[in-house]
Amino acid sequence: MTLLTRFTDPQAVDLWDSRFRWRSGDRLCDRTIDATWQRVAEALAAPEGNDGAYWRSRYAFAFGSWQILPDPRLLRHAGTDTPVPLLTEPRAVVNAGLFVSDPHTRQARFDHKRFGSAAALAVRMLDDAAMAYGPSGDQPLRFGIGVIGVGDALDRLGLAYTSGRSPSVAQAIARSLAFGCLHGALQLAEERGSPASGVGLASLWMHRGLPASLAEAAERDRRHQSLTRIEPQPELACLANGASDALEPARTPETTALEREGSGLQLATRAIRAAVQPWIDAPVCASTQARGAVQGVG
Repeated sequence: MTLLTRFTDPQAVDLWDSRFRWRSGDRLCDRTIDATWQRVAEALAAPEGNDGAYWRSRYAFAFGSWQILPDPRLLRHAGTDTPVPLLTEPRAVVNAGLFVSDPHTRQARFDHKRFGSAAALAVRMLDDAAMAYGPSGDQPLRFGIGVIGVGDALDRLGLAYTSGRSPSVAQAIARSLAFGCLHGALQLAEERGSPASGVGLASLWMHRGLPASLAEAAERDRRHQSLTRIEPQPELACLANGASDALEPARTPETTALEREGSGLQLATRAIRAAVQPWIDAPVCASTQARGAVQGVG
């Protein structure tokens, strides 16, 4: 097994050890965080059949590089001797902060292509999870693919969270998430088929300006009912070395000062939330601070 995961936050280590590390009685089964990733990836890739080894490798790499984090229920139970709870709407997050090239320089830019590819991979991962642990029957699938690290991305791009440019940059990230998820869903609908009836994705994209070829494909995709949902994921944000949760700001001296002052940070958060909402399938939820929500771990 290739060890690749790097922890930089002691609280993340404590969280993994206390909540996600597999123990069976007195036996320690996950010796390392990479063993956790491999366990979950192998369980998720089982529906892939002969291609399982390829997708297991893809999932484990995405987890180990902190690009994608799966539903906490999968982290706890997939591949263990405890059954995974029924997943009616499995969740995952893509870590936007890791897709900034040349951070904290004048050349800093957000890599929308790689980010969109990660979003498409998250769709496949949750489609596999739904096949393995979701309800039986021929019903459209509902996923909750969100983000962490948007505040980190803004900081690495050299933008203050309260900057007038931040809402448009966050909106572009949300757009890339939406299109990446859509491309992943359309590919899976082609591969795995769709129910004969169902609402599908077309109505969600009615006002998002889809090219004609994608609009036709979305109309045919009745496998998926919804794909994206941004909501607090404090455990996953903390596990990813203390990434900023959902749309929350990075923890910088500027945002700490704004928290003390009062309304400025809240106004910026509302502006960013409003900017991303048109590209997200479910209502965007207010977030809790990741670090505060998981205090007491260990």
